[in-house]
Amino acid sequence: MIEGEDTEAQFLLAGPDTQVADRELRLETLRESWDRTTARQHVDDSEWIAELAQHLTHLVDLRAARVERWLKSNTQRFQAGNSSIDDLRRTFEGAVIDLRASVQLCRSQCAACKLFCVQSRMHEGGHDCLTSHKCIHDCTFCERDFLPAKPCGQT
Repeated sequence: MIEGEDTEAQFLLAGPDTQVADRELRLETLRESWDRTTARQHVDDSEWIAELAQHLTHLVDLRAARVERWLKSNTQRFQAGNSSIDDLRRTFEGAVIDLRASVQLCRSQCAACKLFCVQSRMHEGGHDCLTSHKCIHDCTFCERDFLPAKPCGQT
């Protein structure tokens, strides 16, 4: 058994037949695994998106470290410089790069508000913060007659 911390998260390594929808669905599941207690509109969006990105990176780091420990444990009996083991290590290193890329967030501005887009960096279509686009704050600015439904991020 390989000791060490890991995550139950399931990742998607993109291949030639990978659909954009599959990638976005997997990223959505990973985003939902973040147990942030403070609502998005209660902190600066730059801080919020940085913490989400840090969470996703941490999940990748945990999994990559676990697989690396497994590789070391199961290849230590082979001679150093074994070409097959070297190929396996290069394949693993490439997969880790692809895995990190699969959890990178777009971070462009949402098409409906000023919050950051939380879809994958390689998403298709418009940018979306995936919020309800309704301001959750009770303030006089939102209550003005000429602003019936102020979108989120319009502070």
